[in-house]
Amino acid sequence: MSFVEIAGNPVPEGAREHWLKGAGGLSIRTLTAPAQGAAPRGSIILCPGRTEFIEKYFEVIAKLQARGFAVLCIDWRGQGLSDRETREQEKGHIGDFGRAARDLGEAVRQNAAQLPRPHILLAHSMGGALSLLALQKNHLTVEAAAFSAPMWGIAALKGPALNAARAMAALGFGKAYAPGASKAWSRESFEGNPVTHDAVRHARCMDLIEKEPKLALAGPTIGWAAAAADVMAGFQKPGALQHLAMPVLVATAAEEKLVDNAAHAQVAALLPNATHITIPGAMHEIMMETDDRQAPFWDAFDALLARLPAVQS
Repeated sequence: MSFVEIAGNPVPEGAREHWLKGAGGLSIRTLTAPAQGAAPRGSIILCPGRTEFIEKYFEVIAKLQARGFAVLCIDWRGQGLSDRETREQEKGHIGDFGRAARDLGEAVRQNAAQLPRPHILLAHSMGGALSLLALQKNHLTVEAAAFSAPMWGIAALKGPALNAARAMAALGFGKAYAPGASKAWSRESFEGNPVTHDAVRHARCMDLIEKEPKLALAGPTIGWAAAAADVMAGFQKPGALQHLAMPVLVATAAEEKLVDNAAHAQVAALLPNATHITIPGAMHEIMMETDDRQAPFWDAFDALLARLPAVQS
């Protein structure tokens, strides 16, 4: 299947769609796009968040290409146009985050010829959890990493709610929707949305899903919640991240409404070479924010790259 196209969201130059067999035999979709310019500066491993998909990041991919980078982007198992782990297309389920982390490592290995080093990770929200797990478990190696509002903690997944999710998953109810989760996708109004101040970018995402309903995702399952909680707790175990000595940028959204910002400082303190910043005025989707709110993130991203002599312009 080719990329989903709508007006105002052009396919990045030279982009190609690829498929791989992920853990458990699921078909996983990826994109590669070449760097623009004579000499590539390296490659960006771009990891979207929960409910997101490759087409939503076309603008970001083009921006990275213009900076001189090749790009790989993934549709995580259970979302985008990748295979689902349940029969219900819209159910947000990943029963084992470790499988998704291995998918990412396999995607990079299979496309290595198109991804010149150094490799720089750029991960958002749930992508920040899955990709950090891939690094932690050595499924992936990179020379630097940038995390946008990473899902390293969720306020609602603590205490009794967390214990209940783990118990229900253990009893075989993991593929049931989590309590309070939406059971069907519907177009989100821009007014009062929790992710961005940019009306055009918000509408573009909604338009893509309406163009291709297979991109739609509803709420998460009990199993997803339990798996996420276990992985996030694992990051904060003593020494769990000590071997990840590459330069790291952690960006927190000042107006965050979805992930637990306190976890950013906690995990950043456990990474040997991390810089932690807060983006003023930004909601959760920093890379989908208004240009002025995005600017501090991209400045910090360029400063991260400047710490790598091989990718200096």
